[in-house]
Amino acid sequence: MMGDEPKSKSAQRSKLGRRKLVWLSVSAVILALLGLVFVRNLIDFPVYYAAGRSLLSGRIDLYSPDFARGEVMDFRYPPFFLLVFYPLWLLPYSAAAYVWYLFSVAEVLGCVAVMRRVVPRPAETPRFWIVTGVCVAVYYVMIFHYGNVHLLAVLLLFGALYLHLRGHVPAAALLMSLSITLKLTPAVMLPYFAVKKQWRFLLLTSVFTVVLNLAPAGVFGFKTNTDLLKTWFGHVIAEQEFHEANGPINLSLKGQLRRYLTRVDYRARVEGDTDYRSINLTALDRRQVDNMWIIAALTVSIGALFLILWAGRRLSAREREPEGVDVGAETIPALECGLMICLMLFIGPLTSKIYFIALLWPVASLAGAVAGGASRIKLVTWVLLAVATANVVLPLLPGRSTQRLLLVLGVDFYLNCLVMMAVGYALIAHSKARRRDDRQQIRVRSEARTS
Repeated sequence: MMGDEPKSKSAQRSKLGRRKLVWLSVSAVILALLGLVFVRNLIDFPVYYAAGRSLLSGRIDLYSPDFARGEVMDFRYPPFFLLVFYPLWLLPYSAAAYVWYLFSVAEVLGCVAVMRRVVPRPAETPRFWIVTGVCVAVYYVMIFHYGNVHLLAVLLLFGALYLHLRGHVPAAALLMSLSITLKLTPAVMLPYFAVKKQWRFLLLTSVFTVVLNLAPAGVFGFKTNTDLLKTWFGHVIAEQEFHEANGPINLSLKGQLRRYLTRVDYRARVEGDTDYRSINLTALDRRQVDNMWIIAALTVSIGALFLILWAGRRLSAREREPEGVDVGAETIPALECGLMICLMLFIGPLTSKIYFIALLWPVASLAGAVAGGASRIKLVTWVLLAVATANVVLPLLPGRSTQRLLLVLGVDFYLNCLVMMAVGYALIAHSKARRRDDRQQIRVRSEARTS
């Protein structure tokens, strides 16, 4: 009888292994077939490919309107971008698009893998992934359709934050610099590291970023590369009004204030994309509203950083030691990073809908806090339920006009605000709980010494 028990366990493991192999095989086939659907109508990758083909033809006027696909769908990335993906431009478009899709699948899996390590215990339960997946799935489906490089930038950001939490500073700085070079928005995270006095990380990130942006000088020459970077800065950062007016609806605080407080003339949008409803409550001067955005963004940023500084001071001495850092969902550093990601989406000068894939980190942290059982906060549960319900129900509402109304109303902006407030609340609650634990430990030690 005892000899039969190991055989039974071995047979059970073999059966589970076969089921897992079948599940993986079916998933691979489904993903491969979905790729044939997504690559037919990509929005952003054709811009990258057209720019890459122009580069292959010998052109180096990267920011001319006809370098990619016109004035609206122009190339808006530093020169480093075109060179790092150079092999793709050598392929026929259909092959290059499919490879890009496979890269996107790998990047999503990479984001999931990072979060499994950040939230190790709750991530093993199905409930965790159901809650997290329902909250953010709509954004990942959209970015597959767009084929935007922002997915890679978010993966690099997640990897940088995780490696920093684990104490791997040089590797974290390299990933952060890559993320910033591809998409400038992750630079909003840097004040967090300044508050934490992570000067080595900030120095290495700065050095790596400079090196990455100077690297194309090996192809273009130093002067040409410098001129290209100056043109990129003026075209994308200093003078972004045209793209903001004609690109995707801006779902950051800046975009919300403009739509609610100024008269936005959607008829001025080029290429016929004008079917948006005006929702402004008043008609203030745009410069006045932009000043309001700057003041509000600074105020919220300072508040978030102050909260992080306050929470960090309540870490116990054990947690401050590198070997004692637990990067689980209920730890203060993971929640702090989640708060900064929400802040990045909130205050950024331009946040399109696909940027909200970054909510995976804060949402996963909150779901982990609930699923883990150590910090059951009712508010967090209700917020996750609200976000999940909104992202399941609202996309199913019929009518293009309805969907565009939801877009200009900024539903995703408000969902991000909900998540940001929930993360802040969880951070405060967790910090207070740790403070009580520390006091209890001190009292127990004191009683042990006196006895």
